Amino acid sequence: MGLERELRLHPVQPKGAGLSLMIDHAFLDVYEAAAGDPDRVSAENNGLVGAAWTIADELLQDLHMIKFGYTTEGYDRHVERRLKEVCADESVVERLKGLRL
Repeated sequence: MGLERELRLHPVQPKGAGLSLMIDHAFLDVYEAAAGDPDRVSAENNGLVGAAWTIADELLQDLHMIKFGYTTEGYDRHVERRLKEVCADESVVERLKGLRL
């Protein structure tokens, strides 16, 4: 699925202990089609449900909190860094920011 590099769940997590799946447009196609509900994912795409799905959910919640002013500037910067870390490229970051589920 698109560009793949290791995704570590935490900055101090050792290399090799993360995911090999990045959030890319193909993932977001499936995520949007299921409206964010992993139970609505077809069997052929079921392999996409997992840690990346959870990360997408968390990022969407963070983006919602940022939009409505519930976060600090420091947390906003953390979320921006996280988006760049887990998304395949800037167009994926922008698409994730624009999702309304």
